Amino acid sequence: MSFQSFLTCFRYVTASLLGIAALCIVVSTYHWPLLWDAQVFHYGNFLIDHGFVPYRDIIDMNMPGAYLIDGWAIKVFGGGDLAWRIFDFTLLGALCVAMMVIARPYDWLAGWFAGVTFALIHVSEGPEMTGERDEVMTVLIMAGYSFLFESRRRRNPWLMIPFGLCLGMASSVKPTVAPLGVLLLILALWGRRKEGEAVSPYVWSSLLGAFVPAAIVAAFLAPNNAGSALLETSRRLIPFYAGMEHLPLHLLVRFSLPVEAYWLLPFAIAVALVTSYWKKWEQLAIGLGAAFGALSYFLQHKGYVYHRYTFTAFVLLWVAIQLTLAMRKAEGWVKVVAVAGMSVGVLVWVPIHTQRTLQIHPVNLFTPALEEDLSRIGPDRLQNKVQCLDLIDGCFNALYHLRIVQSTGSVGDLLFFAPDKSPVVDYYRGELLNSLIKNPPSVIVLTNEWFNRLPTFDKLNQWPQFAEYLAGNYKLVVSREFDAEAHHAYRIYVRDGMSFPALDQPRRLTPLSVIPHSVIPHS
Repeated sequence: MSFQSFLTCFRYVTASLLGIAALCIVVSTYHWPLLWDAQVFHYGNFLIDHGFVPYRDIIDMNMPGAYLIDGWAIKVFGGGDLAWRIFDFTLLGALCVAMMVIARPYDWLAGWFAGVTFALIHVSEGPEMTGERDEVMTVLIMAGYSFLFESRRRRNPWLMIPFGLCLGMASSVKPTVAPLGVLLLILALWGRRKEGEAVSPYVWSSLLGAFVPAAIVAAFLAPNNAGSALLETSRRLIPFYAGMEHLPLHLLVRFSLPVEAYWLLPFAIAVALVTSYWKKWEQLAIGLGAAFGALSYFLQHKGYVYHRYTFTAFVLLWVAIQLTLAMRKAEGWVKVVAVAGMSVGVLVWVPIHTQRTLQIHPVNLFTPALEEDLSRIGPDRLQNKVQCLDLIDGCFNALYHLRIVQSTGSVGDLLFFAPDKSPVVDYYRGELLNSLIKNPPSVIVLTNEWFNRLPTFDKLNQWPQFAEYLAGNYKLVVSREFDAEAHHAYRIYVRDGMSFPALDQPRRLTPLSVIPHSVIPHS
């Protein structure tokens, strides 16, 4: 068999193994429960549908795009756990398509390889990462890139409309994307002007596309003057949160890319040093995307795995294009290095990560247990009369499933039990406590989750005024602890003078299964 015949067979094997891995992702993860941040956004949209004003009643520093995209996903796919998995599969599928479009003039296999490997990295980090904001942002950016590249390749300014739309929508999730969009437009138009082509149609098309998400966000914020509330909330919360829990620089560097990317980078760098097959402006654009991803990751200082998604996606795409190009066009040792790099990725790394994904068996009994306790009280009796003090353990998911509206719009207790003293913390503690005193809920659900601390109900000591209010006006009627390793637990407090006999009935609890986590801290 000639080396060329070997390469042809190798390409078929590579594409097939990646297809099998993609199928394994769907089959092994479709049953995953809704966890972490997604359930909070679901419940936030539920509250908005019931008259709560974002950023005034619902205090949150996340940008409007996060709520808009979550709301659209619910409308299109539904609000259940399986629906959210389908949404995640759609995002990953769109990312693969965008990467293949970008890589098309070089080798479509590069896009397929980068997309599937990114998907494997994403799902191997567990169900908590499903539909994360940075995943959505990364998909939108990559889709925008695909339209930008095709617009230049085809000399079609109309394709800049979806480019502007995608980058504009990504900016509504995280505004830091906006400068990237401007730089990409300048880079693309610089090449057009050098070739003597009029650039104004490209500019106006991009602006038209960007206007659409801007108008959508404006319409979302217009009722009840939510725009000014967003500005005020951002002014208070973003600087405070940005200063919390910084990871040391050496750990930020260490965790800036998945380990698997470091396996492949030496092969791609070796090939890149001796070859030059790219269109120069496209390689610059990919490098700009990777630089933006790295800058975004380091500026956030937290080291969360989803903060590096954009950086990871662009690095994988660059690596894949370098290796597949060298496989097709290089000679001698360069071709051998490229084949070796792809072999490490497909024959070693992909099976390992696929196996790791197959070994994740998440079971979330925290939310069903709380749902059962609240159901015994009666959801109708709890409408506007229950308050969760939780971050992402699952209290809001229980309320969402039972369609119960909270007493207040508070959808996270990060600020209330923050160990750092700050006027910002004092302000929001005062706001919540005044709301509870003015309209006392019948039931308060307190979880032991404590942001970036070991879970414990001792977090109450961080807020003595609330602990005093709770002890003086409520009685503890239910305390559930699930497993010895993760220590998930919640307590249900009932207002003095109220009785819910159904809670006194005996019931059996099953220990909560432990979900494997990455060694990198999560939010």
